[in-house]
Amino acid sequence: MFFIALEDGQVVGSIMVGYEGHRGWLNYVAVLPDYQKRGYGKKLIDKSIDELRKLGCLKVNVQVRRNNPSAVEFYKHLGFKDDNVVGLGMRLK
Repeated sequence: MFFIALEDGQVVGSIMVGYEGHRGWLNYVAVLPDYQKRGYGKKLIDKSIDELRKLGCLKVNVQVRRNNPSAVEFYKHLGFKDDNVVGLGMRLK
C-alpha cells in the first residue's frame, strides 16, 4: 500500500506499507523537511496501522538506521520499542 500526505495539493509526505500475512512493515516513511513536526508523519503512520489492522495484522515493524537518532526518537514517541533484533541484508547489485 502507498499513502501520501497532501497540503494544498502538494505531496509533502509518503509511506509504503507491506504485509506478508505475519508482520506489517512501514517502509520509506518521508516528510519534506519544511513540513516535519506538523503531524504529517504521525498521520501517515496512523493511517497505515489502521489499514494493517483491517487486514488482521497483529504487529508492525519498522527499520531505522542507527545513524538517524531523530527518526528513532520519532518512532519511540509513537509507541514503537526496540525489538532487540539484528537487521541483516545483502546487496544483490
